[in-house]
Formats: sequence, structure tokens, C-alpha cells
Amino acid sequence: MAERTSAPKDARRRLLRALAKVLGHEFSELEHLDRALTHASTGNEGKRNYERLEFLGDAILNFAVADALFQQQKEIPEGQLTETRSHYVSRKPLAAIARKLDLSNHLLVGKGLRANERDGERILADLVEAVLGAIYLDGGVRAARAFVRRHVLSNEAAAPSPENGSIDSKTALLHHCQRHKLGQPRYELAGTSGLQHQQEFRVLARLPDERSAEGTGPNKRSAEKAAALRLLHKLRGETQDTGS
Repeated sequence: MAERTSAPKDARRRLLRALAKVLGHEFSELEHLDRALTHASTGNEGKRNYERLEFLGDAILNFAVADALFQQQKEIPEGQLTETRSHYVSRKPLAAIARKLDLSNHLLVGKGLRANERDGERILADLVEAVLGAIYLDGGVRAARAFVRRHVLSNEAAAPSPENGSIDSKTALLHHCQRHKLGQPRYELAGTSGLQHQQEFRVLARLPDERSAEGTGPNKRSAEKAAALRLLHKLRGETQDTGS
């Protein structure tokens, strides 16, 4: 009888250990991850839920993303850093990460939670933050930062994009170059044309490996943004072609 009672718990632990490998953190106390994946709807079953871990993970996520952006993007002003961080920690990109990690299929729920609620963006985003809180409790700041780098900052689908207006093209190009270790892009004025009050500027956006793209605009800044967007599209096309 005891063996039958423990069988579901053993199966749950095996499932969580497999998930931990995907997360990139080996838990010394697997109960932290179990709690991060237990919804409040199970309250009448005597289980602790993820809400406190989600609160903790939210604070750690904001800190870890802000710290990484501050260290990596020294030329970007505070306003753009704030916008970039807001995008990474918002509900939609976090939900995309949860789907990629298949967190909802590891979630313990009670009978009162509907299927569409379980797979909604709010709960999915909460799960990412709760898991991060669990990793912090189990492994500390270093482990939490590693999770953020691996699954939040490096996720191409969740990254800010100039196409949806969430970030400008120069910042998006810099993110792409950092993510793929391409070096720092630089901008060179290639020339100007037209009358002084109607000038057109031509700028080259160039990488250390000499890949480049040209953009034009009525001033140097707009030309730099146009060049950055063209180079970004070129680099993304090459990445898709190679399947990486």
C-alpha cells in the first residue's frame, strides 16, 4: 500500500528533475520547484502555491535584467534602458518563455481552474517569475542571473524589436550583435548630398568582420537608424539561412 501511495510523488519528482535540466539548474531542494509549479486553486488540497515565489521572482527578474542591460549597453541612455527592461519583463514575452519551457504542463492545479486560464498569458508569466524565485532560493543570485541570461535575455522571440516600435533599430542591432558575439557595430558617415537645408545623409553601419549596410536620412541620426535596421535584417536573414 505504501508503494502505491508514493508512486505519484516519485513520478512528480522525476518530471521535475527532467524540467530542471531544461531550466539549467540542478535543485538541491526540489520542493522549491514543486511549489513554483503549484497553483493556488489547489489550496483546498493542503498544498503551498507559487504566489510568494512569484512575488520574489518578479523583483529578482527586474534586478537581473536591469543589471545585465546596464553592464552590457554602456552607450544607451537611461530612457532606452528602461524601455528595454520593461519589454523583457512584461507579460507577453514572459509567457512566450513559459510556453517554450512547457511550464503549464508541469503545473499542479485544482478543479476550479479552467483550461483557458491555465494557458493564459497572466499565469504563464507568473510561472516564469515563480520558477526564477525558486531558483534564487535554491541557488542564490548567481543561479538566478544564469537563468535570466539563458532564458530571458537570449530569447530571440522575446527580444525587443524595432518592427513593433518597442525599441529603436540601433539598440536592436546592438542586442543582436551581443547575443551572437559579433562585436560592437560602428557608424561611419559615407557622404552628404543636396542643399544645406535639404541635405541627405548616407551612413554605413559596419561590424568588426566588415559586414555592413547603408542607410539614408535627413540627418545623421535617422541615417544611422536606417543603416542599423538594414544591417539587422541582413544578419537575421543570414541566421535563418544557416538554421542557427
